[in-house]
Amino acid sequence: MKKTYSLFILMILFPYVFLCSDQKLSQKTKIANHQECVVLIHGFLRSSNHLKNLSNFLIEKGYYVVSIDYESTSMSIPEIADSNLSNLQEFCKNQKIHFVTHSLGGIILRSYLKRNQIKHLGKIVLLAPPNKGSEVSDFLSKFKFINLILGPVVSQLKTDQDSYVNSLGLPNFQFGVIMGNLTIDPISSYLIPGDDDGKVSIENSKLENMNDFLLVERTHNFIVDAPEVKEAILNYFKFGKFKNE
Repeated sequence: MKKTYSLFILMILFPYVFLCSDQKLSQKTKIANHQECVVLIHGFLRSSNHLKNLSNFLIEKGYYVVSIDYESTSMSIPEIADSNLSNLQEFCKNQKIHFVTHSLGGIILRSYLKRNQIKHLGKIVLLAPPNKGSEVSDFLSKFKFINLILGPVVSQLKTDQDSYVNSLGLPNFQFGVIMGNLTIDPISSYLIPGDDDGKVSIENSKLENMNDFLLVERTHNFIVDAPEVKEAILNYFKFGKFKNE
């Protein structure tokens, strides 16, 4: 039984462990007076390299991009938020600041904005966010050795009502959610009721006060590189909706 559980856990974690990269991105030039700033926040066990293509796309479209890098296994969500988001004005100056987050990155941003204000806050796009938690976290948090290895974030993303993510309440900023409905992770999807992207259920990505919602045929990890997602992000920044119709 223990061997079965261990294999089950390894199969869940495989996409994270072997697709993770430590490469970091940076923009050497300073923000111009006419530019708007976009801050990218990656997900759990990832780095800013995971959002490299999205970063390059936004730079080509004229935005000044700041890619946040954080270590996700040694600190709690509030600690990650405070240590990485408190100095954004140094990069973005007095320009409007938009955000695009992936997965855990959205919860980190929600945590920070619940307790802090950002000057000239623009629009926010949450990609595949576990806004109401993930059943994968419910499962993994049962194992002490997993909690020791992966840190406090795992249990903070549980779906029960008294978990950290469900204590955040509704955001007080303008945001839209883009969610995928495909999975290449049958093990994780087995744990998740209803349709999912391999890590988060579609239902748990939603919040009742989101400004817009877009469902795309993408998986959890690869949603960030989808052309239709990139275009939807641009539309949201410009028009406040994902489809300019």
